[in-house]
Amino acid sequence: MYKEVFSSRLKKAREYSGLTQQDVGKALRIDRSTYTAYERGINEPSIETLAMLSKLFDVSADWLIGLTSDSNLGSLSEVLENRERERILKKLEKEAALAKKVWGA
Repeated sequence: MYKEVFSSRLKKAREYSGLTQQDVGKALRIDRSTYTAYERGINEPSIETLAMLSKLFDVSADWLIGLTSDSNLGSLSEVLENRERERILKKLEKEAALAKKVWGA
């Protein structure tokens, strides 16, 4: 039961966050195939990797492994929206600085 719950919830958290398996692999500094094996229930992460996954997706490790039903994914969407806003603002600031440099305004 643990493997099925873990792999299902791991995939749900990743999809909810809008990340690809490749994105998660890069964030955790593991191969995408290693991460894919976690989502497919073929392999299990180390305790350190479980902690990093929990932090990355802003969910408890207890939820990931099926000990609780409260995912906290709602707050994850807020975090992601804020990150997207920050990314857009930084991009606009860079573009404004470039325009100022080019046009001397």
